[in-house]
Amino acid sequence: MHNYLVVFEQIRSVVETYHHLPRYREIFLTFFKYGLVDLLKFVHLQKLLEIADRQLHPKNEELHRKPVAERFRMALEELGPTFVKFGQILSSRRDVINEAFYNELRKLQDAVPPFPGADAVKIAERELGRPLGDIFKAFDEKAIAAASIAQVHRATLLDGAEVAVKIRRPDIEKVIEVDVAILMDVARFLETHVEEIAVLNPVGVAHEFARTIEREMDFSNEARNMERFAKQFKGNRWIRVPRVYREFSTGSVLTMEYLSGFRMDDPEQLRAQGIDPVPLAERISRLIFQQVFKHGFFHGDPHPGNATILPPGVLVLYDYGMMGVLSVPFRENIANMVVGLVEKDARMVSRSLLGMSEEGYVEEPRLLENDVEAFAQQYLDCPLKDLKLGFVLNRLLDLLIGHRLRMKADFYLGVKALTQVEASGRVLDPDLNFVRFGEPYAMQVIEGRFDVKQILKNLYSSVGETADFLRSFPLEARDLYERIRSGRFRIPLEHRFDPKGFEPLRSTLNHITNRLVEAVLAAAILVCSSILILADHSSLWNFLPMLGIIGLIIGGSIALRLIVAIWRSGGM
Repeated sequence: MHNYLVVFEQIRSVVETYHHLPRYREIFLTFFKYGLVDLLKFVHLQKLLEIADRQLHPKNEELHRKPVAERFRMALEELGPTFVKFGQILSSRRDVINEAFYNELRKLQDAVPPFPGADAVKIAERELGRPLGDIFKAFDEKAIAAASIAQVHRATLLDGAEVAVKIRRPDIEKVIEVDVAILMDVARFLETHVEEIAVLNPVGVAHEFARTIEREMDFSNEARNMERFAKQFKGNRWIRVPRVYREFSTGSVLTMEYLSGFRMDDPEQLRAQGIDPVPLAERISRLIFQQVFKHGFFHGDPHPGNATILPPGVLVLYDYGMMGVLSVPFRENIANMVVGLVEKDARMVSRSLLGMSEEGYVEEPRLLENDVEAFAQQYLDCPLKDLKLGFVLNRLLDLLIGHRLRMKADFYLGVKALTQVEASGRVLDPDLNFVRFGEPYAMQVIEGRFDVKQILKNLYSSVGETADFLRSFPLEARDLYERIRSGRFRIPLEHRFDPKGFEPLRSTLNHITNRLVEAVLAAAILVCSSILILADHSSLWNFLPMLGIIGLIIGGSIALRLIVAIWRSGGM
């Protein structure tokens, strides 16, 4: 049964790939239009997609003279919503892309033309299960904002409350499903055939992207994020999260409080409204450090387009689909890293980096310490007020790439968020000392490990885990003993091959299959030929014996060739 399921799954995969071929062609030709096919090693796919060489001649040489990173960003924008989102998420993975690509992908904005308001009304009524007139006193069919996954409409509830209604695009699930499947195929292709890209774990990055975009597509998830974020800042008068109207929200429709203010990156307009940009820069700096260090739950994309400022300087953040989560031990390592960098303690920084990495070790730890020490001397040998944390963290990520260290995905998202907030803060206050506002929160995390309550909490947790282990260990040990005694114990073994290592095995299997086919074919021809020779020789069928003799000669030749081949290979 298992074999049938495997075959069925393979057939289904082939059928899906066949149906996706037009989109494959579109993607391939778009990347070639921007001169990126050879960069991504997609030349192997040209034959499969039946694309003629004449279609691949550059049509815009001026475009091809632009930097590669810029052309890559332009190609993603042309390919649509899924690829724009992929580029945005990729911009937070500084372990995968270099500085040039990072700077370009940061520019990606998923603003796209809105879909018709009549369609938005139909979707909302279908999702909410009633006419919009039963919910809203007014509903503006003209969208006030449109993005790749959804668009936003302004409305008024029956009680007079002003709300923003976020509605998912029609059929966007199918579009994204196809593109994600293609991205997964491309990632597997690159990991198998392109050694220099395989080390960057493209399949892992594609899986991460699939999980992220799946969460962003579900507005119920965004509603939960908004409520959690609002709860952790309850009582803070300098940040406000739009209220979620759960009774008027579903997985495809999100109704929230309408809040509109002023651009965060326009200090002149803020001054005109009586808002001092300098204290505002300090507050938003403190707020991001509180998110990362105190709560471990932070907004993953706090750029100016996702924010607005209300008088007298209250920060409002939009779009809670992409959020980062950091555990307490991970936050402790980040805090140790920040403090170690400030104090130029290479060993402290190295241990923190290893503690945050997926591998947990490097082959040459002393070399890592030396590189960290040189890094601190190069980038941190300046007054604290002149230190740019975003720049330093991105240089640090370059160092990690050199040592093949990979961090948790939310770490890169945190670096991106800190970098964005620091950049916005420096627009408001060019003299902003961003690091100074983070140091107290980092120290609180470090000192928190020695808090009596925390120690007792950790001790209580350890005692509980130990008790659970002691309770279950005798039963598990007895079960293991019985399985060994009865001969039912099995040790599963797994062996991982390098992609090149499969070639000899594949060649051997092909060789064996060919010999089996030749043997069966020779036997079939010989049997059929013998039957023809012995058949009834009436005048009408006199040619049959001759046909049988020809068959015997052909079958005998095949059999003789097979015997000689086996004998030469030492098999006889």
